[in-house]
Formats: sequence, structure tokens, C-alpha cells
Amino acid sequence: MSLPLPFPPVLPPEMDHKGSEYKRSLSANVQSDRFESLGSQLLYRLSRTGMTSYFLGVEDNGAHSMLSFEEMSASFHCLEKLCENFGAMILKSVDVDAEMLNVPEGVVNRSAVKTLMEAGANIIWFHQDYPDFAQTKTNVCRIEVEISQLKVEHSRARIVSADDIMEVGITTEHKQPPSPPLKCTPSPTTMLPTTSSSSNSISSADEAGDVFGDTISQALRILVLGNVDAGKSTIVGSLTTQTLDDGRGSCRLQIMKHRHEITTGRTSTVSNHHMGFDREGKVRSQNGNKVRRMTEEEVVRGSSRLITFTDLCGHEKYLKTTVGGVSASMGDYALMICNSRHPPTHMTHHHLNLCSSTLVPAVIVLTKIDGCPPHQLKNTIKEVKAMCRQGDVNKVPFMVQTTSDLDECFNKMGRLSPIILTSAVTGEGMDLLKYLLFNLPKRRKHEKKLNRPFEFLVDEIFNVPGVGPIASGFVNAGRISVGDMVFVGPLDDGTYIQTMVKSAHIARTPSSALKAGQSASMCMSLNKNERKFLRKGMVVVKENPKRSCLSFLAEICVMKGDHTTIRRNYQAHVHILNIRQTATARRIEIFDPKEKDNKVIMTKTLAGAETVGDDLILRPGCRAKVLFEFVKRPEHIRPGMRMLFRDGRVRGVGIIKEVVDTKGS
Repeated sequence: MSLPLPFPPVLPPEMDHKGSEYKRSLSANVQSDRFESLGSQLLYRLSRTGMTSYFLGVEDNGAHSMLSFEEMSASFHCLEKLCENFGAMILKSVDVDAEMLNVPEGVVNRSAVKTLMEAGANIIWFHQDYPDFAQTKTNVCRIEVEISQLKVEHSRARIVSADDIMEVGITTEHKQPPSPPLKCTPSPTTMLPTTSSSSNSISSADEAGDVFGDTISQALRILVLGNVDAGKSTIVGSLTTQTLDDGRGSCRLQIMKHRHEITTGRTSTVSNHHMGFDREGKVRSQNGNKVRRMTEEEVVRGSSRLITFTDLCGHEKYLKTTVGGVSASMGDYALMICNSRHPPTHMTHHHLNLCSSTLVPAVIVLTKIDGCPPHQLKNTIKEVKAMCRQGDVNKVPFMVQTTSDLDECFNKMGRLSPIILTSAVTGEGMDLLKYLLFNLPKRRKHEKKLNRPFEFLVDEIFNVPGVGPIASGFVNAGRISVGDMVFVGPLDDGTYIQTMVKSAHIARTPSSALKAGQSASMCMSLNKNERKFLRKGMVVVKENPKRSCLSFLAEICVMKGDHTTIRRNYQAHVHILNIRQTATARRIEIFDPKEKDNKVIMTKTLAGAETVGDDLILRPGCRAKVLFEFVKRPEHIRPGMRMLFRDGRVRGVGIIKEVVDTKGS
């Protein structure tokens, strides 16, 4: 029969910031763009607390869509596919008895209704929404569904039970007739945020808007270095996608960003890629139905161990980009990729020397062993071992053939350099590499910086039309929430701009909070005149520093290996974390580290140092205190930061001891 219209709304209008979604109906092919869009919407709703409610058959203004049971059933099955593909699950009913069905007699198949409700659909019939029409026999209905995010982190999760759900307080905002109790049934490993027995609230991490918990901040950050054409991007692509290369670059095409990189096969930019492991050490890259690869946010959400690869450039003309990536990436370890079919080149040696100087343990990976002649492989291994033993690297090479060999290395990575033979075409040695990545201990303890003042290092600046300026980088210390007031700078005059954090994203997923150890991006509220001052190398802080550093005193060590001469007024390009700028050496003092209080000396006897008139000359191996002055603009630095300096190649490393001169308000 025809239904009189209009009917009053069944729910209040939908609100974007709430954890619920209204849908008239759902219908999309799994491989379509519409399906991806619906999945992103689902992830957004889950991003705050890990829970969301879907109301099918409801318009955005809260009105009833007046759709039939068959149409609602098709929408529910589409929602099931979305949950399966995007790391979520529908909370299911324990049992459904006849009294719960409330099925209009003679218009709907009762068994079909029962099957749908047992799958987690709470069906609200027309006569339940509008009791005045209780005598009307129609199959018009709407469906409410409770959805939970799948989590497997040990520290913030536990198995779901009906008591847990009641404790967390999962309820719809607008109550309907009693619905069946909820239960999580698909897997005993399904997780929800841990709740406190003394309060009816979700975990503090979720209250703070932390989307991924400790997954991002505890990620193992791996630098991927090596000479051009060694196969760095191919190895990263094979590991992250869990596919084998076809020998013509199919894996590297999965991760390259620019057309010229795809054409030439050479990486020219710094890019980050995620690889996730579950608790058993299995790589998470593809859904169970194998329709498509997991998106970046799906990998991050469901991983108990996350690896972040920083793919760096190998060609010598991109050395500036590579050194900047090493300085700013906060790497725990490095994969030194070498082509087994050729002996290591001078760039391989330089990259390994760079890792050794910055105290980043390196794992040497020999690639392309398929088809490599045995005598050439033997010669390459011999030269790699000799390179490791050189004085400027000073590592002990260790051939790895079994997992037992790797177990011997984990606690000795500061001294050893494991050598693993791999092939991305045949898959040989890739399991050993995955075992190594899964079991390597975390070196950098970012959780110790949570109580320090907030500091966000800006690596990239984007301007998105309709959104505003976006700063991408690394949270070096502290924590912040969306809506907080911050200061961005320094500008050329040493001052800072006050602004507000409008939004934040982690792994392309919205988040309302950021904390130390996370790579993230944030949108800031700046006008057109202020946007033009943004640049790489800036910092975002909560407290206004007011002044910025113009000159600083650093304790440096000139790297061995290359012939170089450093004297007063020497200019070099300085890398201090995300800062890259030319600086001039205004004063040099050679000191003896063996003397008490680092007593300054000016003799010819220390590490080849010479005196020429009143000036000093530094040679490879020298240690000295140098007063550097920035050439172009002041920067935000503080004592304790590590630095690299280069004039072409990297010439030395150091640590900042004192800020000497400042500029600002």
C-alpha cells in the first residue's frame, strides 16, 4: 500500500564530527573508486575512538529513506565488504529469538531477517518508528550497525567480550527499541581499546585523539642507501608489496613518485614507505580476499610491528638530497644495498662511511644474486668485507646464512655489519631479511621525549587549494592537539608567526593529536601574506622562542677517507636535522679530548694539525671546536643537536655545544 508522506525524522540531522554515519543506501563494486571513497569515509569515522555506528536507510537530515528490506539487505552486505577490506568488523548478536524479529507478517521472509540480524544488523521496522501505523503491513525498514576497528597492539588492546562493550559504553546516541546484545565473534585476536576498571571511558590514548596509538611512534625507521642501480627501490617495493620483481622494475614502479624517476629508474627524492608485521611475524600487505593491496593506513592500523623505509637517492648528483634525508630521518638502522654483480663503488663506501660517522648501524644487502657468476659474487663479497674493515668504517663483516646467524647479531649491531644475499626476482634471501626487520630492537626512544616542549620539524611545505598550507615532517618532542595555538618559524628576522593547528594527518588518516616519534602533516591557519614565509627547515613549537640562532659553537670531527683542508672562513653546507644552510667557520680551536676539560692546544702534533701564521688547518681525523655563522638567515637550534657539514661530499660530523649569537624580537 502507499504510505502517506511526509513522515517526521527518525534521527536528528547528521553531524560530521560525531562518530556515526547516515546512508540512504550502499552499493559499490569492490574495485571501483566509489568503494575506495566509502572505505576512506569508514576509516575517518573510526579514527577517533575505534568505534562507529552506521545508520542505513536514513537521509542526512535524519528522515526515513523509505526503502524496502531487500534494498537494506544489499546495503548491509556492501557494508560487510567495506569492513572486510578496510580493517574493521561488525559487532554481532549472540542469539536472535523470535521475539526480537518483530517481522511484519506475510511481507518478509523471517529466516532472511534472522540471518541478517545474526550478522550484526539491528533492523528497525516502519511500524516501530511510527507506531501510529502499526496496522500497516510493509517491508520498509532501516538498519543500525555497530562497527569496531581491528587492532592487534599489545599495549593498548585486549580481547572483546560483551562485558567490555557495556563497560566502554557503546550506545547509539538516539535510542531505539531494545536490540540484541553485542558480541565480537570472528576471531579471538580481535581487539578493542583497553578500558580502565575504575572509569567508564575509553583509553587515554583514544581520548587524546591518537589514531594509531604507539604503532607509528614505535616504528622502526630504516634508511635505504647504496649506489645508483643497486636495486634500493626494488627491494623496498618487493618488501612492502610482498611481490617478486619481474627483472624489469615492476616492484620499483609501485613506490616511485615522479615520471622522470619511472623513466630513468633512478630515485631523486626522499620517500617513506610502510611495511607491517602481525604478532606472528607475517607481513601485512594484502587483504584475505586478495582483491587489492592494503592501503597505507590499513597497514599501519593492524600492525603490531611497523617498519618505515626511507628510500634515498644513490646517484652522486643527488648526494645533497641523500645527506639531508639521513640527517632528518631519525634512522634506527640502515640497509646498505650493493649490486652483487659489481664491486662496491666510491658512493657505496661514502654512504657506509656516513652511516658509521652518524652512529647508524648498517646491514649490507647484496642484491641481484640470481644470474650472478660465482666468481664475481665471491669477489664482491671479498671487497665488501675489505670496505667494512677500513679505518673510516671500522665494522666487522658477518655473513648471514640462517636465522640463527641473525640471532647472534641483534645485540651486537653497533660493532657488526651483517651481510645478506638476496634476489628480488627469485625471492632468495628475502625471508632472512624479513626476519631481521621483524626482530631488530628499537634504538631511538621517542617516548622519553613526550614530556618535553612540543617540537615539530618541517621537511616539506604544500599548499592545498581550499585547505590551506600543509607542513609535513617529524614530531621530535612533546605532543599537540588540533586547535592548539603554535608558533612557526624562524623568519628571516628571527621572529615566529603565531597560528593555530586546523587539522593533522598521520599515514593519510585524520588525527586530532600528534606526539613524539610520529611522521605527520598538519594544516595551519595562515593568511596569504604569512604563507609565503613558510619554507623547509622551519620548526613548529608551542612556546614562542622569540629569538633564533645566528651563530653557534660546535665540537666537530673531520671524517677520514677524503682529502680535505679546513681553515678559518671555510664555508660548508650544514645539515642539522631538518635544517640545510650554508655556514662559515669564524673561529677554530683544536683541543685534545684526552686532556681534562678538553684543554685547547695549538700544536702540530695532534692528528696532523698544522699552524700557518695565526691560523689553524684541520685535516681528516682532527677534532676541534668551531664557531659557525649562518650565511643567509637564523635557524632554530639548541645545544645537543647533531650536525653534518659538506662541501660536495660530507667532510665531517659534530654536535652543537652552545648557541652564541641570536636574532629576533
